Amino acid sequence: MISATGKNEALYLLTCEANAERPIFWPRAHKGFTLIEIMISVSILSLGLILIMQGLAKCVNILRISQSNLAATLLAEDKLTEMEIAAKQDGAKAFLSDTSGEEKSGNLELSWQIRLSPDEEYESLNQVLATVRWKDGRNSGSSVFNTYLTILNDK
Repeated sequence: MISATGKNEALYLLTCEANAERPIFWPRAHKGFTLIEIMISVSILSLGLILIMQGLAKCVNILRISQSNLAATLLAEDKLTEMEIAAKQDGAKAFLSDTSGEEKSGNLELSWQIRLSPDEEYESLNQVLATVRWKDGRNSGSSVFNTYLTILNDK
């Protein structure tokens, strides 16, 4: 007859022999994750989220710069169109002086300057150089636009 303690010892030996193929570091019953596994997973997830947030911040910054460049381009186009209309209406009088000014739209500060100079080769042709500088918080930049206008002879 086997005693109660003998029965438990025999059962333990059978269990050990059945589990002999499994490596010794595997737990017998895997019921969840260990603390170190959770900590590593959270740190990898946090690193990924930080990288995504930095990418989004750069995209927002690039979008602001692009918006400022677009505003500068539209302002230059507007001023050059005004100069073209003035040249059609006033003829040579429109080309007597350079013009400049400043505009503010929300947080965006724009300053512009239009310089006029006669072309050396063609007497009725004038070079119009428009420079627009912008500042939006920490970002700033400038754009230069060049075109030519003709002076029609006044009759």
